[in-house]
Amino acid sequence: MYKSLSILISLCVLLPFAGCEHMVENRVVQRFEKSLQEHDLDLMKEETSSTFEEKVAHDEEIFKALKLLDLPEGTPKITSVKNERKEKHGKIVRKRVWCTIGAEQRKVVFMLKPEGDTGRWVIDDFYLSKSDLENDRSVAARLTVLLCVHKSLDAWKTGSREKILATATPEFAQSLSELSPLQLSQFSKKIMANMAETTKILPNERIGDETAELAVAKLEAHLVLSLRRDGQRWKLDDLAVKARRTGDDIASARLTAGAMSAALRFADAYRRADKESLQAVCTPRFYAGCLADSDVTTVKLPESGPGLDAFDIKLEEKTATFVLPAGNEWLKISLALQPLEQLHAAPKFLVDEVTIYDQAQDKRLSALFTAQDTLEAFCAAYVRRDLKGIKNNSTYDFNERVWERATDEFLQGLPTTEYSHHRPKVSQMRFEGSLTEIMVEHGDIPVTYRLRDENGRILVDDVLTPSNDWPNSLKATGEVLMPLLCFRDALRNSRIALVRSNCSREFAKHAWNHFDTVPRFDIDLEGYFGAPLVRISRKDDRAKIVYGDDSYGALVDIVKDQGQFVVDEVVFISGSGENQRIALKKTLRSQLSNGEISTSTVPLLSNGAGGGVFTEDEMGSNRPGK
Repeated sequence: MYKSLSILISLCVLLPFAGCEHMVENRVVQRFEKSLQEHDLDLMKEETSSTFEEKVAHDEEIFKALKLLDLPEGTPKITSVKNERKEKHGKIVRKRVWCTIGAEQRKVVFMLKPEGDTGRWVIDDFYLSKSDLENDRSVAARLTVLLCVHKSLDAWKTGSREKILATATPEFAQSLSELSPLQLSQFSKKIMANMAETTKILPNERIGDETAELAVAKLEAHLVLSLRRDGQRWKLDDLAVKARRTGDDIASARLTAGAMSAALRFADAYRRADKESLQAVCTPRFYAGCLADSDVTTVKLPESGPGLDAFDIKLEEKTATFVLPAGNEWLKISLALQPLEQLHAAPKFLVDEVTIYDQAQDKRLSALFTAQDTLEAFCAAYVRRDLKGIKNNSTYDFNERVWERATDEFLQGLPTTEYSHHRPKVSQMRFEGSLTEIMVEHGDIPVTYRLRDENGRILVDDVLTPSNDWPNSLKATGEVLMPLLCFRDALRNSRIALVRSNCSREFAKHAWNHFDTVPRFDIDLEGYFGAPLVRISRKDDRAKIVYGDDSYGALVDIVKDQGQFVVDEVVFISGSGENQRIALKKTLRSQLSNGEISTSTVPLLSNGAGGGVFTEDEMGSNRPGK
């Protein structure tokens, strides 16, 4: 009995001391909680360390920042206290106080330390969950960022230029400062449109030592804020809008502002015809190829007024497109992002093309200023049979498909040569993106030149002429006619390698591969090609070229072989009868297989395709002039 009573008395003595052990922690934690509820900054400073105060509790803004956190509501109840010492039995230097708060029993841990000379215990930091503690996501660290988030959002909501620039990093501020107060205000309005009534930080925030990224809810999107540490404070380094609907995104306010300012500087310099300023804000390709030698006063840009109410801007990896409506027209400025000269530098964009849209077409400045000059240079070279000049003013595709295989003298073999001797008179121009069509009259003949933008130069890509006898397209006509002209030239000048390269593999295999040099024929092959060119029929990868008529001339089959058009067969005609036609491939193949000819001399007259034997006089009796 006595022993039991002693134990009971001991417990009664110890229990008050156990309660007293948490009285200090309870007082600090509960007074701190009270400062939060009552927005009492003085009380908060009294119950927190000087370090905490320096970081986040220096003014009333902390309470606005705290609203961005998911703080539990209710009186904290201490569940455990863990003392930390420098040495095993040394002085306590830190207390880890675990509490539960509210009906949901949210676990929160407060870190207490003795303050200054008094040694009074105060809160140095706290964590809103065990996970936050394990990942070192303290409230103080988050609040330093959230203070910047609150001030930045407030500044952008007001649209105040002064406030917006004050909350931004120097590099972000540099991009924004190039917009006028009105333009920046309208830009901020676009960024902050449809913000949720209550600002809410979305999960998965990322806060590092030097950078941070947080998302804030909007009604149909969310706003992503990128921040960077600037000494002891944080500054806004960029904004992005990620919308649910395609087209409402803003990938980067920093890049957008840089592109906008470059576009607006271009528009201002262009309207003042200030070539020096234009050169500074344009890519070398666009300036040298389009604006340097042009009278920019001859083409007016659409104007929408001082504001940018309805502007739109799209960002891609290294480009930006700025679109501004102006009445019935739209101004589109395409820009190229330049490489950064140093880390975090303000983005630099240069104008790479400008397009004016209306309800019917879109007109590129490069086409407006250079298309007619290119057209005249092309026509002049065509008249002079200056192949170098033609190539210099033609697109890569036009050159590859037609002009690369041509020589100056071949140009007279094209069926479109005659009209070109008349100087072109422009009647109409039509614009469609990179394509420009110029309708002209060469004398009484209407001709359409199709030009395309190729690496900043406007070049001729095709010539369209009215015709019932061959394709309207010079490209389509020249592509199938040029190998025949090369083939004829190779035969005429005894160039066997060129003969082979301009005929099909089958034609070469059964005929020309058996000859070391071009053989001598007992008829004048070129004479048959002297008949007028009367028709070129083309379908897909085949074509038939007709010289002369049923009495005298030549029929040529053209096929596409290994990616290019080549000669597959030539039939020489001296009359309407089958025995007055010589199919060159068929005849050579038959003679070679029968051993009827040598590899140096070919007697075609006695080996016509129809099996007839006739003389040179008989073959030539129907020639023009005979």
